[in-house]
Amino acid sequence: MRVRPTALILKDEHVLLIENRDEYGVHYNLPGGGAEPGETLEEGAAREVWEETRAEVEVGPVALLYECAPHRQSGEYDSPTHTLSVIFECRLKEGSRPRMPDVPDRTQSTVRWVHLNELDSIVMFPRIQRFIKQFARRRTTVPMINDYELQRYSDG
Repeated sequence: MRVRPTALILKDEHVLLIENRDEYGVHYNLPGGGAEPGETLEEGAAREVWEETRAEVEVGPVALLYECAPHRQSGEYDSPTHTLSVIFECRLKEGSRPRMPDVPDRTQSTVRWVHLNELDSIVMFPRIQRFIKQFARRRTTVPMINDYELQRYSDG
C-alpha cells in the first residue's frame, strides 16, 4: 500500500490546488504525494506542499482519509496501486505565498486557488469535492495519534 501525505489548505472560501495537464486533460489535485522513508506523515505533507507550491505550511490535524483499492475503484481512472491518502488540514505560514516551483512535475501546469463554489465545475482526481466542501463548513477533524506522544506503561 502506498501512503500519500496530502494537504488541504483553505483560505477565504478557496482551496489551494495543483493544476495538471496530461492524457486525462486538465485536472486538479490537492498538494500531496508518496511518503518517503524516514519522515512522518506530517513532515511528508509539509514537504509535498513545498515541492509543489514553494509554500511553507503548519500541518494540522487529519481532515480526511481517502483509500483507493485496485479491486474497488470508481472507474474514473485506473490505478493498479493500493493507496491511502492522509489529508491534513494545513495553514500557510506567515508570509508564505504559493507559486509554481522552478522545476515542477512534468504534468504540473500551475498552482491555483479555487473558490469552493467552483469545485463542482472542475475535474479533480480523486473526485472529493463534496468532502472538501463539507470539511470547510464543519471543520470536523480526525485525530492523528502519534506513538511518541503516548504515555509509556513504565512511566506509571
